[in-house]
Amino acid sequence: MLQLDENKKSPLYEQLFWKLRNSILNGELGTNQALKPIRILAEELGISRNTVNRAYGQLVEEGYIRSIPGSGYYVEEILSLAVEAPSSHQKKPPQEASDILYDFRYESFSGELFPWKKWRRYVQDALTEESYQSCITYEVNKGNLQLRQSLCSFLQKNRGVKCTPDHIIILSGTQYAMDILADILPKRFYKIGMEEPGYDGMRQIFKNKGWQICPLPLTPDGIDANGLERSDCDLLYLTPSHQFPTGVTLSLSKRLQILQWAWRNHVTVIENDYDSAFLYGQRPLPAMQSMASHNQVVYMDTLSKILTPELRCAYLVLPDPLLKTYEAKYRHHYSTHPVYLQRALAAFIDSRLLERQARSSALLSQHKCACVQTVLHRELPPSLCRCSQTPSGTHLLVKIPGEKNQSRLMDALKARGIKIYGTESYWSDPAKADKEIYLMGFSGISEKELEQACLCFAAALRDIKSAADKTHFL
Repeated sequence: MLQLDENKKSPLYEQLFWKLRNSILNGELGTNQALKPIRILAEELGISRNTVNRAYGQLVEEGYIRSIPGSGYYVEEILSLAVEAPSSHQKKPPQEASDILYDFRYESFSGELFPWKKWRRYVQDALTEESYQSCITYEVNKGNLQLRQSLCSFLQKNRGVKCTPDHIIILSGTQYAMDILADILPKRFYKIGMEEPGYDGMRQIFKNKGWQICPLPLTPDGIDANGLERSDCDLLYLTPSHQFPTGVTLSLSKRLQILQWAWRNHVTVIENDYDSAFLYGQRPLPAMQSMASHNQVVYMDTLSKILTPELRCAYLVLPDPLLKTYEAKYRHHYSTHPVYLQRALAAFIDSRLLERQARSSALLSQHKCACVQTVLHRELPPSLCRCSQTPSGTHLLVKIPGEKNQSRLMDALKARGIKIYGTESYWSDPAKADKEIYLMGFSGISEKELEQACLCFAAALRDIKSAADKTHFL
């Protein structure tokens, strides 16, 4: 029987939503099974009908159930989401290092919240619309106008970005977006300032361009802005809303200081607004682009973390000078993103499903983060493992004291079926990295399996430490 806890901070309707959602995903409530009428469930739980109605309404919005007027609420067919991984007691210890039980990979995506049924409907509608066209042409170089209009409204409302649809360029991934941006910047070679540590994939792109990397150390509220003032950088790349991998948010005072520095020194700032939707319990600061008044900020982001990486949809919001260069250099180019997907995504945004998906994804990530922290804190003493306390993102940094050889520990865990990841690669100078810090992503592990995954990690780490104490291997 469902049980709700009035002493919890989360509202009762939210608790009920999650319990019913989990019952659907784990098969306790099967496809087409009727849910209890609102009045009866409210009486059983001792809560108001409005609370039940609100929980049912959210389940309907996210595609878990459907409402049939005069009949009631029924479970939808969830398809791939209803396929459960084998339960923990069915799993056997791996015989080889390649037999992985749980992979705490950062880039993974579990898809447990994505409204697949609604998305299929939008894609089908877009394909049907295309099939009725008498003449199908290539999409313009900026991308589908309807999608750019939808994104423009979304960005203005949620991030304060100052733009028109003409300022937005739809592209297939942030790497491709960075290639385009590098091609339209006024200089060929730059000394680019970048957070240290920072995302190694983007650093490699800059190196491939022949640019010189200027590492900017992090403080608890973002990069060392005073150090930036003393540098001779002529380009700056930042992730101010949610720095990777630390999760630090750049403070308002530093944002303003950086914008003033950029204006005085005629420097373009590239703002990657990655993961701005995943700040738990707090509203993110408006985009830096919204605070700039001198056309010095390029805004970029991707929808992969909110939706699914398979969409490969990123976008640039270009300031006027760079927009003119883009229009001149790419006037004979066509959009690289499939037109029907762009139309489907526009309809998805216009129906406000993107906003709902962002909220649901952030809430799920918050629950998962709390689960990891709770289990590891309960199962492992601080002498073995300590979790970072940054309340955001889809990963955690964990400190495993005494382990200076990251590859050796990761191999030992892998041999026991667990994969976690080192952080040395996120430093331009790996020698400066804290060898005791590891990254554990949880977005690719379902909420149902996450606790068991953490228990397996804790058991494996205890086993490794125990063996090390006996053999002095580590």
